Parts: sequence; C-alpha cells; structure tokens
Amino acid sequence: MSPAEIPEEVINWDTLSEIVSMDEDSPDFSKSLIIQFFDQAATTFDQIQHELDGRCQLEELASLGHFLRGSSAALGLQRIAWACERIQNLGRKREGASQGESPADTHYAELIRENLVTARQEFVRAKTDLSAIYKCEL
Repeated sequence: MSPAEIPEEVINWDTLSEIVSMDEDSPDFSKSLIIQFFDQAATTFDQIQHELDGRCQLEELASLGHFLRGSSAALGLQRIAWACERIQNLGRKREGASQGESPADTHYAELIRENLVTARQEFVRAKTDLSAIYKCEL
C-alpha cells in the first residue's frame, strides 16, 4: 500500500468552518476544542517518542497514531492527520516496505520517527495559523 500524498493546505477550512459555526451558540467553543487538541497532541507526541525510545511496540505506536489522526482530522488539521495516519500504517506494517519484503521492526520504527518529526512540524504550522486567526497564542 503506498501512502497518499500530503495535503497541500495545513487546514481543511470546510471542516474547521463547521466547528467554528458552533461558536454562534457558545462563544469560544471552537477555540476551546483547538486548545484541548493542542494539549492532547503534545502529550501524544511525547508518548510516541517515549515508546520509540523504550519498548518500541509497533502496535502501540499504531494505536497512538490512530488516536491522534482521528482527532486532528475531526478539526480539519489535515496535514497532522496525514502524518499520524503514516504512523498508524507503519505501526501496522501496512506501508513502508516493497511488495514481498519483510523488514525488521526497527525499519518501521525509523520511518515512524521520521513521521513524528513531520507531525510535530505540522503541529507548529497549524498552531501558528490558528493563533493568527484567533488573534491569540493558542
């Protein structure tokens, strides 16, 4: 299975706009969700790093990637979701190898490390963009 291409935009504005529209009923609803996500993402990135530096269980890494992929996609943070989907798929050995090839778990762990770097970079980009929109540091 080959990975899908990374989305061009950091944020899927259609998805995020649906959430922002809920601010009409509850001011700052979207902002509080985004702040909660950023806290959750930072913690999950640290958990992924800890797992990579420790036991390095691919299934646990896949689970953490899956968890963060879902919450980032729900907010429209599509580039973070893309990187987390890579972590999920690599942890499940669904990508990262050629047909008929069976690399060692360390191969997948190294690819997960690379995708964690990408996810963290996209996190910073999304936080910068959204801080500008909300006119405050998120």
